[in-house]
Formats: sequence, structure tokens, C-alpha cells
Amino acid sequence: MQLTTHRSSHNIWAFSVATLAGVTATLAFAGAAGLMTGVLDLGDTVTDRIPLGSAAFGGLALALIVGLPMALTTRLAVARDPRATAAAIGAGLLLVAWIVVEISIIKEFSWLQPTFLAIGVVLAAFGLAHHRLVQQ
Repeated sequence: MQLTTHRSSHNIWAFSVATLAGVTATLAFAGAAGLMTGVLDLGDTVTDRIPLGSAAFGGLALALIVGLPMALTTRLAVARDPRATAAAIGAGLLLVAWIVVEISIIKEFSWLQPTFLAIGVVLAAFGLAHHRLVQQ
């Protein structure tokens, strides 16, 4: 019975992490593409605060720092790879760091920031909880 419960909770964990990280990766890549192509306009004031004064640079950083780790986490969770636990923790913490650095650099506030900060915290917490579960 315990093995069935453990397997079931692992499946729920993997589905939850894959969904959360997958949606976040998709949104990060969409935002990155919008910034790099100029479809998303941050305005001159905010753009000037981005390193190199380039929204394209901000988009590239978003893709590399948030999009790729979230996509990797999604892939590992879907494959039920044991490394998904560490990936969830790492991707969640990177997202939290991204939001903190973003706020300190652009000095602007959006409802997206606390939303994605919470997503990062939840993803890292899922990873930590799963780590504890598999250690039992």
C-alpha cells in the first residue's frame, strides 16, 4: 500500500511541477521573444535601465535565466527523471532571483512580479518537499 501511495504522490508531484514549470517556460519565452523583437515596449525609461540599454538583452537574459531552466525542469519532470527534484529547486530559486534583480534594476512594479515570485517559491518548495519524500 505504501508503494502505491508513494508512486501516486510522485505522479501528482511530477504533473504539478511539469505544468507549473512548463507554463512558466512558455510565458518566459513568449516575453523574451516580445522583448527581442520589440513587440513588447517597456518604454524608454525602463529600457534605459536595462543593462546595455537594450530590451533585446533583457529578453535574451529572460530566456536564458528563466525560460531554459523552466523548460529543462518540465522535461525532467515529464520523464520522471530523479534530477527533476534538483531542477525544480534550482529553477524556482532562479525565478525568485530574477524577480528581485528585475525590480532592483527597472525600478518599476507590475502585478506579474509578485505572481511569478510566488510561482518561484512554490516550485522550489515542491522540489524541497519531494526531496524529503524520496529520502524517506
